[in-house]
Amino acid sequence: MSSVPTDHVVAAWPRFERRRLPRAFNGPRAHEEDVSVELGFRFAALQVGFWLGWASIVVVLTGLALDVSARHRWLLVGATLAAASGNTAAMVIPWRAWLATRRGRVLLDLWCGGLIAFVALLVAEAGSSFALLLFLAVPFIAVVQIGRRRGFWLVVSGATCAIVAALIPLSAGATAMRLALVTAAVAVALILARAIRREAAAHRRAAASAELERTLTREANHRIKNDLQVAADLLLLARPDGTDGTAFDETAARIRSIATVHLLLTEAEDRVDGGTLIRRITASAPIPVSVEADALAFDAATAQKVGLVANELVANALRHGAPPIVVRLDSGAQTRLRVDDAGVGAERAAGLGLTLVQRLVELGLAGHFELQPLAGGGTRAEVVFPAATR
Repeated sequence: MSSVPTDHVVAAWPRFERRRLPRAFNGPRAHEEDVSVELGFRFAALQVGFWLGWASIVVVLTGLALDVSARHRWLLVGATLAAASGNTAAMVIPWRAWLATRRGRVLLDLWCGGLIAFVALLVAEAGSSFALLLFLAVPFIAVVQIGRRRGFWLVVSGATCAIVAALIPLSAGATAMRLALVTAAVAVALILARAIRREAAAHRRAAASAELERTLTREANHRIKNDLQVAADLLLLARPDGTDGTAFDETAARIRSIATVHLLLTEAEDRVDGGTLIRRITASAPIPVSVEADALAFDAATAQKVGLVANELVANALRHGAPPIVVRLDSGAQTRLRVDDAGVGAERAAGLGLTLVQRLVELGLAGHFELQPLAGGGTRAEVVFPAATR
C-alpha cells in the first residue's frame, strides 16, 4: 500500500472527525499522532473486513449449494459473485493513502451500502438462515466509519434490519431477539474499538516520549563530553613544567576517560560497548596498547567506573611496567578486566591511582582487584566484578 505525508492526512481529515479524536496532549504534533493512530486502526479494521468478506462469501455459496430455501437462487448466486468481485476490488484500493480523503470516504460509503444491501437481499430471499451475517456486517460498519458518517450508517443499518425483519415470517420475540443481539454486537464492537484506539494512542505517545528522552539524553551526554574536554584542556594549560605536572596529566586523563564514556553514550544511547570504550581510552597512549575484548555492553554508570579503572591500570603499566601492554576484557560468569605488561612492578602497591582503582572496584563495581606477577615474567592487574549485560 502507498502512503502519504502526515500533514496531507491532517489537512484532508474532516473538521468534525478531528474533534472526535483523543486529545490528551495539546499541539499540532500530538494531533498528527492521534490522526495517524486513528488511520492505522481503521486500516487494520478494513483488512479484517477483507477476510470476513471472503469468509461470508464462502458461507453463502456453501449454504446455497446445500439447498437453503430461496426463491431466486441464481439471483443470490449472482449477487454473491458480485460481492466477491467487489471484495477483490476493495483489496487493491490504496486505503492507507485514500482513507482520510474525500475519494476514500466515498468508496467506503459505497462499500458499506453494498454490504448492507447484499445482506438484506440474502435475508429477504433466503430467509433467516443468513441473518447471522448481520452480526458481522453491522459491527464492521460501526468500527470503520467515524463521526457523523458512523451515525448515518448505523441508522441505515437499523432501518434495513427493521424492514427485513418485518418481511420475514418470524415471531415478534424472535425478531426482537435478533435486533437486540445486533445492537449488542455493535455496542461491544464500539467499546472494544475505543479501548484499542486508546491503547494504540497511549503506546504511540509513550514511544514518542521515550524517543524525546533519548534525544535529550544524547544531547546532554554530548554537552557533558564537551565540558569535560574543556575542563581537561584548561587543567593542562595550568600544568607546570617537568615532573611537577604529572598530577595534572593524570587528572586530565581521568577527566578524558569520563568524557569518552559520554561520547560513546551519544553514539549508542543508553549502553556502551566495553571493547570500544577501552580502545578509545588507550588510543592516546604513547606506545601501542593491544586490546582484546568479548562482546560486552555496560550501562552508563558501570561504563564510567570501568573506563576510569582501565585508564588507571594502563597508566600504571605505562609508568612502572614495560611493553608489550595487553588489555583483555572477558565475559562469563563474572566480567574480568586484565592489564598485562612485561615490568616487575612490586612498587605499585601504593599510590593514588591504585587506591582509586581499589575503591572503584570494591565500592562501585562490587568486585575485587589484584596485582600479581606473571609466571613467565611481567605483571598482571586483574579486576573481577559481576557479569555485565552482553
